[in-house]
Amino acid sequence: MKQDIGAIISQARQNRKMTQEEFAARLGVTPQAVSKWERGLGVPDLALVEGICRILQMDANVLLGIKEDKGKEPYSAVMEQEVGRGLFADPLVVEFACDFIPYIVEGLKTDLIRKKRIKLARETGCLFPVTNFRDNVDLAPGEVRILSYDRALWQGVCESLDENTYEWILDQAMEVCRIHYGEILNKQIVKQLLDHLEQQYPGLTVELIPERISYLQVKEKLVKELEEKGNLRDMIHILETMESELEKKGKG
Repeated sequence: MKQDIGAIISQARQNRKMTQEEFAARLGVTPQAVSKWERGLGVPDLALVEGICRILQMDANVLLGIKEDKGKEPYSAVMEQEVGRGLFADPLVVEFACDFIPYIVEGLKTDLIRKKRIKLARETGCLFPVTNFRDNVDLAPGEVRILSYDRALWQGVCESLDENTYEWILDQAMEVCRIHYGEILNKQIVKQLLDHLEQQYPGLTVELIPERISYLQVKEKLVKELEEKGNLRDMIHILETMESELEKKGKG
């Protein structure tokens, strides 16, 4: 099966005159991963099937070698997962015109995004969410758009594409995250923030979250903190304040 899927991906990619590097950049994986698939040394994760089919313009059943019964609607668990993923908007999406692809390919070979995430965390206490980077054929050359839950938060044009283009895109995404973090926040991101806090300060959230304070309540408090101070660096005192307020209500 590995060889079959790999061969199908390889043929479809070549039919579209796309290099492994270009395909990898559009999908958001490394060229090495694509090479392994095409050589039959591995298979894509199910979460990638939708993206592969979109980029190569093929049906999931064709990719997975599933035969369809004539007169019957084709069905597979993978297809259901594809539909399910399409139901929900992502917290953060970076869309770019196709002329960015070679620069994204080179950028993915670096650890620049890790460095940018660390910098954002140290300056604001904000955790940059897992982000979907994808090309958009409807965008004009040099154009980039950043969305949160399908709502455009920023749109602009890169005047000249060069070796700094990937970093420029990341800088725009980080700045959008910095300015609009209250809108991007959701309960999952809040849980990730608290998990990191618990790793650094064990016991701080034990028997407090979510037992006495829900993730939604923490989120609402963090949004207010962002509005007042512009960062979440004082997370320890934020939680202590919430716990104190809770105890006062209990005594009252």
